[in-house]
Amino acid sequence: MPVPRHPGLGLLLPPVIFSLVGFVLALIVLLAGTGPQQESMEPYHIIAVNLSNFGHDLVPTKTDSDPKPSETGKGGFLDNIIDGAQDLGEDITDGINNITDGLADDLIKDLGISQWYSLHIMTACEGMFAPDASNPGSYNLTNCTSQEAGLRLNLSEVLDHEIEAGPLKVNLNQLPIPEKVQDAIDLVNNALLALLVIYALAGGLAGLSFLVGLATLIFLRQKVSKPVVWANTGLAGTSAFILLIGSAIVTYVNNKGVEEINKAGKDVGISGIKGTKLITLTWITFGLMAFTALYWGVALLKYARRWVIIEDGFRRRNEKAMPMEY
Repeated sequence: MPVPRHPGLGLLLPPVIFSLVGFVLALIVLLAGTGPQQESMEPYHIIAVNLSNFGHDLVPTKTDSDPKPSETGKGGFLDNIIDGAQDLGEDITDGINNITDGLADDLIKDLGISQWYSLHIMTACEGMFAPDASNPGSYNLTNCTSQEAGLRLNLSEVLDHEIEAGPLKVNLNQLPIPEKVQDAIDLVNNALLALLVIYALAGGLAGLSFLVGLATLIFLRQKVSKPVVWANTGLAGTSAFILLIGSAIVTYVNNKGVEEINKAGKDVGISGIKGTKLITLTWITFGLMAFTALYWGVALLKYARRWVIIEDGFRRRNEKAMPMEY
């Protein structure tokens, strides 16, 4: 009778690592916009609304004139004069544009509103672009709501409240928010509670998959039977399936919401910002848990015909363990 040897760490360790990483990433998706790392995790929003151009029709718009060269024949001296005039015109145009940008940024501050508003699964945040709206390099967070299940962002109410409290006494009727912009935001609002449940379940199952895999690695290496393998496969597979649904919802509401916001808000200086980083993160999380399920279900079960369990001095019929090594 052959003497069985428990499977090596190299065989059981990968699914444990992948399920742990999947658990951590699912929590990041769920908790982005909360806690002490709010600002660093701000780019991981579901969607953001860009208001940096909102209300710019109250200040002069950019000069679009673009002096065109004249046909001057062979007059070299005259050409130089015309070229100099064109350069001067471009400098003046750039100066006007820079002044307009400065006025526009000051207007946002004077109105008392933020340049962007974002939605996460449990919070809504706002802030300013850094270094400025014309050259946004990062999100400068100024405020986030408290965590709330089923959170809803009503942009008109937020702006009305902030403008009323701001230094300029402007009626929001003078700066109307198109109804279709709010409809697009509501598309995301309506999905937030479902996404909360989805990622809480997916994260919990990923964590449970990690714990069961770890227990298998530590305590069951000498008798990894089919029920153990299928338990790991079921946990990781269910988590992956739920993550697939969540990732599809996030991708849809993101693309559709931004498209509708851009379409409805272009005339009033409102645009949408896709949550590209969150979309990428949630699909990576799905991929990790799907790989974990496949690893348990395929990469391990392909050895099933050669698995043996020896316990209490005899071989149990119909039970199989990990491949033996001699």
